[in-house]
Amino acid sequence: MHIRKTGMKIENNRKRFDRDFIPENIRDVFVKALKQSLKVSWILLKIYIPVSLLTALLDRVGFLDFIAPYFEPLMKMLGLPGEAALVFMAAWVNNLFAAVAAASVLELSVRQITLIAIVTGFAHNLIVETGILIKLKMGRPAIALTRIVFSLLAGMLLHRIMPEMLRGDTVNALETAQSFSWADLLLKILGTAGQILLMMFLIMLFYELVLLWKQRRKIKNAFSGITRFFGMSPSAMGPWLVGTFIGIAYGAGILFSMNKNQVLTHKDNCMLTLSMCLLHAAVEDTVIFAAIGANVGWILIVRILLLFVIMTLVSRGNIYRKLTWIGLPKIVEVRN
Repeated sequence: MHIRKTGMKIENNRKRFDRDFIPENIRDVFVKALKQSLKVSWILLKIYIPVSLLTALLDRVGFLDFIAPYFEPLMKMLGLPGEAALVFMAAWVNNLFAAVAAASVLELSVRQITLIAIVTGFAHNLIVETGILIKLKMGRPAIALTRIVFSLLAGMLLHRIMPEMLRGDTVNALETAQSFSWADLLLKILGTAGQILLMMFLIMLFYELVLLWKQRRKIKNAFSGITRFFGMSPSAMGPWLVGTFIGIAYGAGILFSMNKNQVLTHKDNCMLTLSMCLLHAAVEDTVIFAAIGANVGWILIVRILLLFVIMTLVSRGNIYRKLTWIGLPKIVEVRN
C-alpha cells in the first residue's frame, strides 16, 4: 500500500510538472518563448546598459588607467590588460551581462574576449548561484571561492596554449574612435543588446519546441549515457539537463520543482554541483559573448573538454567524497 501511494505521488508530481512547464501547442510555444525572452531582456537592460555606460565613464575619467597597474601582474598571466579586472569583478558579483557590458567598452582582441568568456563562464553570478545551490542542498559557500580559483587557473593555462590569432569579429564601443560621443556609444550598446535579445528569443523558442516535441523523451534517453558514465543515478538526469542547457539561475524554478520529490544520492549532488559549475547555460553563455566577438568554437570545446576530464577523474574511486572542502555537500540529502 505504501509503495502504491508513493508511486501515485510521483506520478502526480510528474503530471503537475508537465502541466506547468510543458507547452501544449505551437501558440503556447511562441507565447512562452516571448515571455521568457522579455524576462531575460528586462534583466539584461537593467544591467547591461548601466554597466556599459559606467565602464565608459570610468574609462573617460581615467579610473581604469588608475587601477590597471594594481591588477596588471595577475591579468598579465591571463594575457589581458589590467583594466580587464573590472570585467571579472562585474561577473563575480553580477551575471555575464555585466561582464559583457564591461568587456564591450574596452579595446580587446578576439583572443582576449574569448579568454574572458571562458574564465567568466566558470565563475559568474556567484552570490545568486551559490545561494541557489545551497537552497537545493547541492553546495556550500566555499564553492564560490573554488569557482574563482579554478577559473583563473584555467585562464592562465589557456593563455599558454591558445593561438595568438583567433577568428572573430571584435565589437568594441570605443574602438578606433576619432572623437568620443556618448550618443554613438549608446547606439552601439543598444545595437549589441538587440543582437543578444534576438538570439535569446531564438534559444528560448528552440527550448519550447523541444518540450512540445512528442519524442522529447528520446533526447533524455540520448543523454542518459552521460550521467551513467559519471556514476549518477537516473534521478539526476533531469536536473543535469536543466543545469547544462538552461542554467542555475534561470533554471532554478525548474530545478526546485524537479528535485522536490526526488531522492538524489550524495554522489548525485556532488557530481551535479561540479557539472553545473563547470558548464551550465552552455548556449546562452556562449551566445552573449559571441555578440561581442568571442570565438564560439574555443569557448565550447574548452568548457566541454574540461567538464569531461574533471568529472571523469572525480567520479572514479569515490574521489568526490574527499572534495567536500571545496564546497560540495557533506552528507546525503533526501528531499521530502
